[in-house]
This record gives sequence, C-alpha cells and structure tokens, in this order.
Amino acid sequence: MPHLSGITVYPVKSLDGIELDEVAVLRCGALANDRRWRLIDAEGDVVNAKRNNRFHAIRAGFHLENSRSDLTTASAHGQNSVTLSLNKSFLSEELSVHSSETFPLVPGSDGPCEWLSEVLAEKVFLQERVDGGFPDDRDAAGPTVISTESLLEVASWFDLSLEESRNRFRMNLEVSNNESDQVAASQGHSSGNRQMFDMPFWEDGLACSVSMDALENPDSDYITDVAPVAPSPFWLGGIEFYARGTCRRCIVPTRDSLTGIVTKNFQEVFEARRSYLLPNNVVARNWRDYFCLGINTSIEKVAGSRLAIGDQLSRDRPVLKT
Repeated sequence: MPHLSGITVYPVKSLDGIELDEVAVLRCGALANDRRWRLIDAEGDVVNAKRNNRFHAIRAGFHLENSRSDLTTASAHGQNSVTLSLNKSFLSEELSVHSSETFPLVPGSDGPCEWLSEVLAEKVFLQERVDGGFPDDRDAAGPTVISTESLLEVASWFDLSLEESRNRFRMNLEVSNNESDQVAASQGHSSGNRQMFDMPFWEDGLACSVSMDALENPDSDYITDVAPVAPSPFWLGGIEFYARGTCRRCIVPTRDSLTGIVTKNFQEVFEARRSYLLPNNVVARNWRDYFCLGINTSIEKVAGSRLAIGDQLSRDRPVLKT
C-alpha cells in the first residue's frame, strides 16, 4: 500500500527545506510554514533560483517558533530565525559577508536581507504570509506529491543519488509503496514482477487518469488515446486531496543542487524518457511538454488536520471508526 514516506517544507522559497516526521495542514490546505517567506526586489518582482543561480551557494537552517523537530505549528509572532552559510568557492568574487550567520526572519529589509543581497548581487526584501505562504500555483495551494519510485527512476537517467533527485525537484510529500523495492532500486536491482504502484510515475494517474482499472491492471507502458476523465480525489492520512495536474518544471532541476552547474541536455533526456515511460492509464495531450514531474494538489476541510510519516494513500474514502 502506498504510504507517506517523506515530508519536506521550504520556509523561504528557493532556500533549503526541512525534513519532518509530521506537519500541520493549514485552513487553506497548505502545509504549515511551507513557502511562508519569499524574496522580492525593489520593484516587487520575486527573486528566486529560477532567475538567480547564486542561490545554490547558500545553505540554510531554520529555527521556527513553537516548533519541535516536527515543525507542526505556524505563528505570526515570536522568534523565527535562519542560519545562512555560504560556499565561497561557488562565487568568483570576494564577499564581505561572514561564511555563517544567524538572522531573525522579519519582513522588510532587515533580518537576512543585507547578507542575501550581497550574496545574490541584487537588493532583496523579505515578504511573509503566515496563512498559506507563496505557492507557485494559487489555484493548487496544497502540497506537491511525488513517489519515491519516480525520483529513483529520474535519478537513474543522470547517475544521481536519490537525495540529489529530491533536492532538485523540491517536493513536499513523498509517497512510497514498498521499502524493500526502493532499497533494491537504489542499489541498481529491480524485482522481476513489479506491480503498478512499484513503477515510476504512477502518481500521474491521480491527476490524469482514464481509469483505475488501467492503474491496477496495466498491460502496456505506453500512453493510450482515450479521453481523460475529471481527476477524482484521493486520501492521505484521512485527509481528502484533489489532484490538480502534474507539476511543470522550471530550469532549477537541470542544475546540481549544491554547485549550480547545469547537467548537459538534462531537459531533452528527461522529456524523451518521460514520454516513453508514461503509464498507460495517463493522457498527456493537454501537457505543454513532458518536462513535468509529481502532482499539484488542493485540500479542503482540513481544520485541525495533520500529516505524519506512515499515513496511507488510498483512492477510496477511509471508513471512520466508531
């Protein structure tokens, strides 16, 4: 049975994430503290790794108020801070900033902004939105979801580690089917009789599926020519999710997460292999291209809800115990 095997939130957009054991889900459906802060320039335009590859030189560690290691709560008040470290070998010029320094996370031009402005070579300001943060897609403000099987498959195309695959694609929730199969795949072995949920990209079917029969009884690895039906909900840890489509990727995954060096022909290789391995229950005719991975979601009716490692994923509404 697919289950939640990883939770990651990214407090400041384009900076490092935090791995958690559990996390609260906010009223809007976003994870607590995910993309809660972002950087903008003097004109109000977003400053992120898509437009500035100097982000790759920065490592970030966070301490957020009222949070243990699980980071389950968000508050508009208190002492939230970030410790920023710089890999000076990444940058050719000499900088005056300290290699490691801790700052309060406060909106405006204070806090880490002077340090970040020098490293990024452009003036930046910090914005904060406590309830819901700054998701890329406001119509799908829930967490992004991907399977371990997909991350492992993509990693194998470019001789990457599973961790580097995770770092490049920056997803919130990772779901896995069978831990022993994951370990075998990461060691270059494959089981001879794998079921659909052990195959890469099975999560595409949550958003673009033509039928659950095709997901559970696959007879081909190729795309069908059947018109897709409307995405149906799925449940994770008893919370009702709605898959809103696959995640279109930007330039960031083409770069090494630590050095910023671009992997040659990354997008071309990715799209060729992605289209070839598309699950047979998935219709992709509405995709702009095949440079997509994982799914965007929204969540409704989540007051007081939280997700935890081990929560099971299901296409059927869970039966409540009485």
